[in-house]
Amino acid sequence: MTGALMMAAAIALSGCGSDGGESPSAAIDPNASPESVTGALTVMRNPGEMTDEKLDDFKAQYPNIDLTVIDYDAVKLASLQAAGSAPDVFRVEGPAVAPLVSQGLLLDLTAPFESAGVTDDTTYESANIYVFDGKRYGLPKDWSPDLTIFINKSIFQQAGVSVPDPSEPISWDEVRKLAADVKAGLPASSTIIPFGGAWDTFSPARFISARLAESGQTLYSEDQKTLNLVDNPDAVGFLQYMADMAKDGLTFSPLNPSASYAGDDFTKGNVAMAMYGYWFNSQVNSGETAVGVNYSMIPAPYWSDQGSRVDPTVTGTGYVVSAGTKNPQAAWELMKWYLTGDEAGKRAEAAAGLPVLRSNVDLLPQDSDVNKQAFGVVTAEAEDSPALQFNKYYDDSVFTTSYNKSLQEYLAGSISIEQVAQNIQDEVSAAIQDGVLAVGD
Repeated sequence: MTGALMMAAAIALSGCGSDGGESPSAAIDPNASPESVTGALTVMRNPGEMTDEKLDDFKAQYPNIDLTVIDYDAVKLASLQAAGSAPDVFRVEGPAVAPLVSQGLLLDLTAPFESAGVTDDTTYESANIYVFDGKRYGLPKDWSPDLTIFINKSIFQQAGVSVPDPSEPISWDEVRKLAADVKAGLPASSTIIPFGGAWDTFSPARFISARLAESGQTLYSEDQKTLNLVDNPDAVGFLQYMADMAKDGLTFSPLNPSASYAGDDFTKGNVAMAMYGYWFNSQVNSGETAVGVNYSMIPAPYWSDQGSRVDPTVTGTGYVVSAGTKNPQAAWELMKWYLTGDEAGKRAEAAAGLPVLRSNVDLLPQDSDVNKQAFGVVTAEAEDSPALQFNKYYDDSVFTTSYNKSLQEYLAGSISIEQVAQNIQDEVSAAIQDGVLAVGD
Protein backbone atom coordinates (compact mmCIF):
# COMPACT_ATOMS: atom_id res chain seq x y z
CA MET A 1 0.00 0.00 0.00
CA THR A 2 1.40 3.40 -0.87
CA GLY A 3 1.66 6.12 1.76
CA ALA A 4 -0.93 8.17 -0.09
CA LEU A 5 -3.44 5.34 -0.21
CA MET A 6 -3.00 4.50 3.42
CA MET A 7 -3.30 8.08 4.56
CA ALA A 8 -6.33 8.67 2.34
CA ALA A 9 -8.07 5.75 3.97
CA ALA A 10 -7.08 7.05 7.37
CA ILE A 11 -8.38 10.54 6.68
CA ALA A 12 -11.69 9.15 5.48
CA LEU A 13 -12.15 7.24 8.69
CA SER A 14 -10.67 9.71 11.15
CA GLY A 15 -14.03 10.16 12.79
CA CYS A 16 -14.71 6.45 13.26
CA GLY A 17 -13.76 4.87 16.56
CA SER A 18 -13.19 7.99 18.60
CA ASP A 19 -10.12 6.97 20.60
CA GLY A 20 -9.16 3.46 19.59
CA GLY A 21 -12.60 1.95 20.12
CA GLU A 22 -12.56 1.25 23.87
CA SER A 23 -16.36 0.93 24.13
CA PRO A 24 -16.64 -2.03 21.71
CA SER A 25 -13.66 -3.63 23.42
CA ALA A 26 -15.37 -3.35 26.79
CA ALA A 27 -18.18 -5.54 25.44
CA ILE A 28 -15.82 -8.49 24.91
CA ASP A 29 -16.33 -11.39 27.30
CA PRO A 30 -12.99 -13.21 27.58
CA ASN A 31 -14.75 -16.28 28.96
CA ALA A 32 -17.48 -16.60 26.33
CA SER A 33 -18.14 -20.15 25.17
CA PRO A 34 -17.56 -20.79 21.44
CA GLU A 35 -21.20 -21.78 20.92
CA SER A 36 -22.44 -18.51 22.39
CA VAL A 37 -20.57 -16.33 19.92
CA THR A 38 -22.78 -15.45 16.95
CA GLY A 39 -23.11 -13.04 14.05
CA ALA A 40 -21.25 -12.03 10.93
CA LEU A 41 -17.50 -11.60 10.79
CA THR A 42 -15.16 -10.65 7.94
CA VAL A 43 -11.44 -11.40 7.93
CA MET A 44 -8.84 -10.28 5.39
CA ARG A 45 -6.11 -12.90 5.47
CA ASN A 46 -3.08 -14.16 3.59
CA PRO A 47 -4.31 -17.49 2.15
CA GLY A 48 -0.86 -19.00 2.46
CA GLU A 49 -0.87 -18.36 6.21
CA MET A 50 -4.46 -18.46 7.39
CA THR A 51 -5.48 -21.26 5.05
CA ASP A 52 -8.98 -22.46 4.22
CA GLU A 53 -8.21 -25.68 6.06
CA LYS A 54 -7.28 -23.79 9.21
CA LEU A 55 -10.36 -21.61 8.95
CA ASP A 56 -12.48 -24.76 8.65
CA ASP A 57 -11.15 -25.67 12.10
CA PHE A 58 -12.19 -22.27 13.40
CA LYS A 59 -15.67 -22.64 11.91
CA ALA A 60 -16.00 -26.05 13.55
CA GLN A 61 -15.12 -24.55 16.92
CA TYR A 62 -17.37 -21.52 16.41
CA PRO A 63 -20.34 -22.89 14.46
CA ASN A 64 -22.53 -19.84 15.00
CA ILE A 65 -20.16 -17.27 13.47
CA ASP A 66 -20.98 -16.42 9.85
CA LEU A 67 -17.45 -15.99 8.50
CA THR A 68 -16.61 -14.14 5.28
CA VAL A 69 -13.03 -14.47 4.04
CA ILE A 70 -11.21 -11.96 1.82
CA ASP A 71 -7.69 -12.53 0.53
CA TYR A 72 -5.28 -9.78 1.50
CA ASP A 73 -4.80 -6.98 -0.99
CA ALA A 74 -3.34 -3.65 0.13
CA VAL A 75 -5.25 -1.57 -2.40
CA LYS A 76 -8.53 -3.31 -1.63
CA LEU A 77 -7.98 -2.84 2.10
CA ALA A 78 -7.41 0.88 1.61
CA SER A 79 -10.55 1.13 -0.54
CA LEU A 80 -12.66 -0.71 2.04
CA GLN A 81 -11.33 1.52 4.81
CA ALA A 82 -12.05 4.65 2.80
CA ALA A 83 -15.58 3.41 2.16
CA GLY A 84 -16.16 2.78 5.87
CA SER A 85 -16.48 -0.98 5.38
CA ALA A 86 -13.14 -2.24 6.63
CA PRO A 87 -12.93 -5.97 7.43
CA ASP A 88 -13.44 -6.76 11.10
CA VAL A 89 -10.07 -8.49 11.34
CA PHE A 90 -7.19 -7.92 8.95
CA ARG A 91 -3.55 -8.76 8.39
CA VAL A 92 -1.00 -5.99 8.85
CA GLU A 93 2.75 -5.52 9.05
CA GLY A 94 3.97 -4.07 12.33
CA PRO A 95 5.21 -0.75 10.89
CA ALA A 96 1.73 -0.02 9.49
CA VAL A 97 0.07 -0.27 12.91
CA ALA A 98 1.22 3.12 14.22
CA PRO A 99 -0.51 5.21 11.51
CA LEU A 100 -3.72 3.18 11.96
CA VAL A 101 -3.67 3.75 15.72
CA SER A 102 -3.02 7.47 15.31
CA GLN A 103 -6.21 7.72 13.24
CA GLY A 104 -8.30 5.76 15.75
CA LEU A 105 -8.89 2.94 13.25
CA LEU A 106 -8.00 0.01 15.51
CA LEU A 107 -9.76 -1.58 18.46
CA ASP A 108 -7.94 -1.47 21.80
CA LEU A 109 -7.54 -5.12 22.81
CA THR A 110 -5.43 -4.65 25.93
CA ALA A 111 -7.80 -6.34 28.38
CA PRO A 112 -8.69 -9.33 26.17
CA PHE A 113 -5.05 -10.05 25.41
CA GLU A 114 -4.16 -9.82 29.09
CA SER A 115 -6.93 -12.29 29.84
CA ALA A 116 -5.35 -14.61 27.27
CA GLY A 117 -2.00 -14.43 29.08
CA VAL A 118 -0.26 -11.96 26.75
CA THR A 119 1.98 -9.86 29.00
CA ASP A 120 5.52 -8.51 28.94
CA ASP A 121 6.61 -11.60 30.88
CA THR A 122 5.09 -14.10 28.45
CA THR A 123 6.16 -12.44 25.19
CA TYR A 124 9.25 -10.91 23.62
CA GLU A 125 9.84 -7.16 23.49
CA SER A 126 9.15 -7.10 19.76
CA ALA A 127 5.51 -7.89 20.51
CA ASN A 128 5.29 -4.27 21.67
CA ILE A 129 5.31 -2.90 18.12
CA TYR A 130 1.54 -3.35 18.52
CA VAL A 131 1.46 -1.35 21.78
CA PHE A 132 0.94 2.43 21.88
CA ASP A 133 0.50 4.56 24.99
CA GLY A 134 0.22 1.39 27.03
CA LYS A 135 -2.59 -0.08 24.91
CA ARG A 136 -2.28 -3.25 22.84
CA TYR A 137 -3.99 -3.22 19.44
CA GLY A 138 -2.82 -6.55 18.07
CA LEU A 139 -0.08 -9.13 18.09
CA PRO A 140 2.37 -10.56 15.57
CA LYS A 141 1.26 -13.97 14.35
CA ASP A 142 4.92 -14.86 14.76
CA TRP A 143 8.08 -12.84 14.29
CA SER A 144 11.82 -12.97 13.75
CA PRO A 145 14.88 -10.93 14.57
CA ASP A 146 15.21 -9.94 10.91
CA LEU A 147 18.88 -9.06 10.48
CA THR A 148 20.20 -12.61 10.63
CA ILE A 149 21.95 -13.84 7.47
CA PHE A 150 21.51 -17.11 5.60
CA ILE A 151 24.64 -18.27 3.79
CA ASN A 152 24.78 -20.60 0.81
CA LYS A 153 27.89 -22.58 1.70
CA SER A 154 28.22 -24.04 -1.79
CA ILE A 155 28.63 -20.57 -3.32
CA PHE A 156 31.15 -19.59 -0.65
CA GLN A 157 33.11 -22.77 -1.34
CA GLN A 158 32.98 -22.13 -5.08
CA ALA A 159 34.32 -18.61 -4.51
CA GLY A 160 37.00 -19.82 -2.08
CA VAL A 161 35.57 -17.78 0.81
CA SER A 162 35.40 -19.09 4.37
CA VAL A 163 31.95 -19.28 5.96
CA PRO A 164 31.71 -17.19 9.15
CA ASP A 165 31.41 -18.94 12.50
CA PRO A 166 27.70 -18.73 13.46
CA SER A 167 28.62 -18.42 17.13
CA GLU A 168 30.45 -15.15 16.61
CA PRO A 169 28.71 -12.05 15.18
CA ILE A 170 30.54 -10.16 12.45
CA SER A 171 30.48 -6.46 11.59
CA TRP A 172 28.67 -4.76 8.72
CA ASP A 173 32.09 -4.02 7.22
CA GLU A 174 32.86 -7.74 7.31
CA VAL A 175 29.54 -8.46 5.58
CA ARG A 176 30.54 -6.10 2.79
CA LYS A 177 34.01 -7.69 2.55
CA LEU A 178 32.47 -11.17 2.36
CA ALA A 179 30.20 -9.98 -0.45
CA ALA A 180 33.14 -8.44 -2.30
CA ASP A 181 35.25 -11.57 -1.81
CA VAL A 182 32.45 -13.78 -3.14
CA LYS A 183 32.08 -11.56 -6.20
CA ALA A 184 35.85 -11.58 -6.80
CA GLY A 185 36.08 -15.34 -6.35
CA LEU A 186 33.37 -16.23 -8.85
CA PRO A 187 33.81 -16.22 -12.63
CA ALA A 188 33.34 -12.84 -14.26
CA SER A 189 30.36 -14.28 -16.14
CA SER A 190 28.58 -15.33 -12.94
CA THR A 191 25.15 -13.82 -12.33
CA ILE A 192 25.15 -14.74 -8.63
CA ILE A 193 24.33 -11.81 -6.34
CA PRO A 194 26.60 -11.81 -3.26
CA PHE A 195 24.06 -10.23 -0.87
CA GLY A 196 20.27 -9.93 -0.99
CA GLY A 197 17.22 -9.52 1.16
CA ALA A 198 17.13 -6.76 3.76
CA TRP A 199 16.38 -3.36 2.17
CA ASP A 200 15.61 -4.72 -1.28
CA THR A 201 12.66 -6.58 0.27
CA PHE A 202 11.61 -4.26 3.09
CA SER A 203 11.85 -0.50 3.55
CA PRO A 204 15.40 0.86 3.87
CA ALA A 205 14.04 3.11 6.63
CA ARG A 206 13.70 0.08 8.89
CA PHE A 207 17.34 -0.93 8.46
CA ILE A 208 18.57 2.60 9.10
CA SER A 209 16.41 2.55 12.24
CA ALA A 210 18.02 -0.72 13.29
CA ARG A 211 21.50 0.70 12.72
CA LEU A 212 20.64 3.77 14.83
CA ALA A 213 19.14 1.62 17.59
CA GLU A 214 22.58 0.12 18.16
CA SER A 215 23.82 3.53 19.34
CA GLY A 216 20.61 4.53 21.15
CA GLN A 217 19.34 6.81 18.39
CA THR A 218 16.10 6.94 16.44
CA LEU A 219 15.30 7.84 12.85
CA TYR A 220 12.46 10.10 14.00
CA SER A 221 12.17 12.75 16.68
CA GLU A 222 10.43 11.86 19.93
CA ASP A 223 7.14 13.36 18.70
CA GLN A 224 7.70 11.58 15.34
CA LYS A 225 7.11 14.79 13.39
CA THR A 226 10.70 15.07 12.16
CA LEU A 227 12.90 12.69 10.16
CA ASN A 228 16.44 12.63 11.59
CA LEU A 229 18.33 11.85 8.38
CA VAL A 230 20.35 14.61 6.70
CA ASP A 231 21.83 15.95 9.95
CA ASN A 232 22.64 12.51 11.36
CA PRO A 233 26.05 11.22 10.18
CA ASP A 234 25.24 7.67 11.30
CA ALA A 235 22.02 7.60 9.29
CA VAL A 236 23.70 9.04 6.20
CA GLY A 237 26.56 6.61 6.73
CA PHE A 238 24.25 3.63 6.51
CA LEU A 239 22.54 5.18 3.49
CA GLN A 240 25.99 5.34 1.92
CA TYR A 241 26.61 1.69 2.85
CA MET A 242 23.43 0.52 1.12
CA ALA A 243 24.01 2.66 -1.96
CA ASP A 244 27.63 1.58 -2.38
CA MET A 245 26.71 -2.09 -2.05
CA ALA A 246 24.47 -1.53 -5.06
CA LYS A 247 27.08 0.59 -6.88
CA ASP A 248 29.66 -2.17 -6.56
CA GLY A 249 27.29 -4.85 -7.80
CA LEU A 250 27.17 -6.61 -4.44
CA THR A 251 23.41 -6.51 -4.05
CA PHE A 252 20.22 -5.87 -6.01
CA SER A 253 19.30 -2.36 -7.10
CA PRO A 254 16.69 -0.59 -9.24
CA LEU A 255 19.10 -1.08 -12.17
CA ASN A 256 19.52 -4.79 -11.40
CA PRO A 257 16.38 -5.89 -9.54
CA SER A 258 15.38 -9.38 -8.54
CA ALA A 259 12.88 -11.03 -10.86
CA SER A 260 10.80 -11.96 -7.81
CA TYR A 261 12.52 -11.37 -4.46
CA ALA A 262 15.90 -12.21 -2.99
CA GLY A 263 14.57 -15.13 -0.96
CA ASP A 264 13.38 -16.88 -4.10
CA ASP A 265 16.76 -16.20 -5.72
CA PHE A 266 18.51 -17.68 -2.69
CA THR A 267 16.51 -20.91 -2.87
CA LYS A 268 17.41 -21.15 -6.57
CA GLY A 269 21.11 -20.86 -5.77
CA ASN A 270 21.49 -17.37 -7.21
CA VAL A 271 22.24 -15.42 -4.01
CA ALA A 272 25.18 -16.10 -1.68
CA MET A 273 23.86 -14.31 1.42
CA ALA A 274 20.26 -13.42 2.24
CA MET A 275 19.39 -11.21 5.21
CA TYR A 276 16.09 -12.54 6.51
CA GLY A 277 14.63 -13.65 9.79
CA TYR A 278 14.12 -17.17 11.11
CA TRP A 279 10.88 -17.47 9.13
CA PHE A 280 13.01 -17.92 6.01
CA ASN A 281 14.48 -21.15 7.37
CA SER A 282 11.19 -22.95 6.70
CA GLN A 283 11.56 -22.07 3.01
CA VAL A 284 14.92 -23.80 2.65
CA ASN A 285 15.12 -26.44 5.38
CA SER A 286 13.40 -29.14 3.32
CA GLY A 287 16.62 -29.70 1.41
CA GLU A 288 14.59 -29.76 -1.80
CA THR A 289 15.73 -26.40 -3.18
CA ALA A 290 18.91 -25.71 -5.13
CA VAL A 291 20.60 -24.86 -1.82
CA GLY A 292 19.93 -28.30 -0.36
CA VAL A 293 20.92 -28.26 3.28
CA ASN A 294 24.34 -26.78 2.62
CA TYR A 295 23.58 -23.48 4.29
CA SER A 296 23.90 -21.84 7.68
CA MET A 297 22.29 -18.98 9.57
CA ILE A 298 24.50 -16.44 11.30
CA PRO A 299 23.65 -13.68 13.80
CA ALA A 300 22.91 -10.09 12.85
CA PRO A 301 25.98 -7.94 12.20
CA TYR A 302 27.00 -4.95 14.28
CA TRP A 303 28.13 -1.52 13.16
CA SER A 304 30.93 -0.59 15.55
CA ASP A 305 30.32 -2.08 18.98
CA GLN A 306 29.52 -5.77 19.28
CA GLY A 307 28.39 -5.20 22.85
CA SER A 308 25.63 -2.86 21.62
CA ARG A 309 24.51 -5.12 18.76
CA VAL A 310 20.74 -5.42 18.22
CA ASP A 311 18.61 -7.59 15.94
CA PRO A 312 15.08 -6.17 15.80
CA THR A 313 12.14 -7.33 13.75
CA VAL A 314 11.42 -5.08 10.78
CA THR A 315 8.06 -6.64 9.90
CA GLY A 316 6.26 -8.34 12.80
CA THR A 317 3.30 -9.31 10.62
CA GLY A 318 0.14 -9.97 12.59
CA TYR A 319 -3.54 -9.17 12.89
CA VAL A 320 -5.64 -6.31 14.24
CA VAL A 321 -9.33 -5.50 14.65
CA SER A 322 -11.07 -2.52 13.05
CA ALA A 323 -12.36 0.05 15.53
CA GLY A 324 -15.64 0.10 13.63
CA THR A 325 -16.33 -3.62 13.95
CA LYS A 326 -19.95 -4.47 14.68
CA ASN A 327 -18.99 -7.80 16.22
CA PRO A 328 -16.04 -7.30 18.59
CA GLN A 329 -16.72 -10.58 20.38
CA ALA A 330 -16.41 -12.70 17.23
CA ALA A 331 -13.42 -10.65 16.09
CA TRP A 332 -11.67 -11.31 19.39
CA GLU A 333 -12.40 -15.02 19.22
CA LEU A 334 -10.69 -15.22 15.82
CA MET A 335 -7.72 -13.24 17.13
CA LYS A 336 -7.44 -15.42 20.22
CA TRP A 337 -7.72 -18.65 18.22
CA TYR A 338 -5.11 -17.66 15.65
CA LEU A 339 -2.61 -15.69 17.73
CA THR A 340 -2.62 -17.28 21.19
CA GLY A 341 -4.45 -20.61 20.97
CA ASP A 342 -3.69 -24.03 19.52
CA GLU A 343 -3.24 -22.55 16.06
CA ALA A 344 -0.27 -20.52 17.33
CA GLY A 345 1.32 -23.73 18.57
CA LYS A 346 0.81 -25.42 15.20
CA ARG A 347 2.55 -22.52 13.45
CA ALA A 348 5.48 -22.91 15.82
CA GLU A 349 5.74 -26.59 14.96
CA ALA A 350 5.81 -25.62 11.29
CA ALA A 351 8.54 -23.01 11.99
CA ALA A 352 6.54 -20.22 10.35
CA GLY A 353 8.55 -17.87 12.54
CA LEU A 354 9.58 -17.39 16.13
CA PRO A 355 6.50 -17.70 18.37
CA VAL A 356 5.38 -14.52 20.10
CA LEU A 357 4.58 -16.50 23.24
CA ARG A 358 7.72 -17.79 24.92
CA SER A 359 5.87 -20.91 26.02
CA ASN A 360 5.68 -22.07 22.38
CA VAL A 361 9.38 -21.73 21.55
CA ASP A 362 10.23 -25.34 22.38
CA LEU A 363 7.74 -26.43 19.72
CA LEU A 364 10.09 -25.19 16.99
CA PRO A 365 11.59 -28.10 15.02
CA GLN A 366 15.05 -29.30 15.95
CA ASP A 367 14.95 -32.53 13.95
CA SER A 368 17.89 -31.82 11.63
CA ASP A 369 21.28 -30.16 11.77
CA VAL A 370 20.10 -27.04 9.91
CA ASN A 371 17.03 -26.70 12.14
CA LYS A 372 19.10 -27.14 15.31
CA GLN A 373 21.60 -24.57 14.10
CA ALA A 374 18.90 -22.04 13.18
CA PHE A 375 17.11 -22.65 16.49
CA GLY A 376 20.29 -21.90 18.42
CA VAL A 377 20.86 -18.65 16.55
CA VAL A 378 17.30 -17.32 16.69
CA THR A 379 16.69 -18.05 20.37
CA ALA A 380 19.88 -16.17 21.27
CA GLU A 381 19.07 -13.29 18.90
CA ALA A 382 15.56 -12.92 20.32
CA GLU A 383 17.01 -11.59 23.58
CA ASP A 384 18.68 -8.70 21.72
CA SER A 385 15.64 -7.68 19.71
CA PRO A 386 14.16 -4.33 20.76
CA ALA A 387 10.89 -2.96 19.41
CA LEU A 388 11.79 -0.34 16.81
CA GLN A 389 10.10 3.07 16.65
CA PHE A 390 7.85 3.12 13.56
CA ASN A 391 6.39 6.43 12.52
CA LYS A 392 2.69 7.01 13.15
CA TYR A 393 2.23 9.78 10.59
CA TYR A 394 3.20 8.09 7.33
CA ASP A 395 3.70 4.77 5.57
CA ASP A 396 7.42 4.07 5.11
CA SER A 397 6.82 3.00 1.52
CA VAL A 398 7.27 6.75 0.86
CA PHE A 399 10.85 6.40 2.12
CA THR A 400 11.38 3.33 -0.08
CA THR A 401 10.10 5.02 -3.22
CA SER A 402 12.21 8.10 -2.62
CA TYR A 403 15.33 6.03 -1.89
CA ASN A 404 14.97 3.89 -5.01
CA LYS A 405 14.37 6.92 -7.20
CA SER A 406 17.39 8.81 -5.89
CA LEU A 407 19.52 5.67 -5.85
CA GLN A 408 19.22 5.44 -9.61
CA GLU A 409 20.61 8.97 -9.92
CA TYR A 410 23.39 8.13 -7.47
CA LEU A 411 24.33 5.01 -9.43
CA ALA A 412 24.45 7.12 -12.59
CA GLY A 413 26.86 9.49 -10.84
CA SER A 414 24.57 12.49 -11.16
CA ILE A 415 24.01 13.17 -7.45
CA SER A 416 25.92 12.67 -4.19
CA ILE A 417 24.81 10.58 -1.23
CA GLU A 418 24.11 13.85 0.59
CA GLN A 419 21.64 14.78 -2.13
CA VAL A 420 20.07 11.32 -1.88
CA ALA A 421 19.57 11.97 1.82
CA GLN A 422 18.16 15.44 1.16
CA ASN A 423 15.70 14.13 -1.42
CA ILE A 424 14.45 11.51 1.01
CA GLN A 425 14.32 14.08 3.82
CA ASP A 426 12.17 16.42 1.72
CA GLU A 427 9.71 13.80 0.46
CA VAL A 428 9.30 11.98 3.76
CA SER A 429 8.94 15.25 5.67
CA ALA A 430 6.11 16.26 3.35
CA ALA A 431 4.38 12.92 3.92
CA ILE A 432 4.79 13.26 7.69
CA GLN A 433 3.31 16.74 7.63
CA ASP A 434 0.33 15.46 5.65
CA GLY A 435 -0.17 12.85 8.35
CA VAL A 436 0.14 15.43 11.14
CA LEU A 437 -2.52 17.55 9.49
CA ALA A 438 -4.74 14.51 8.99
CA VAL A 439 -4.91 13.82 12.72
CA GLY A 440 -4.89 17.47 13.74
CA ASP A 441 -1.73 17.26 15.87
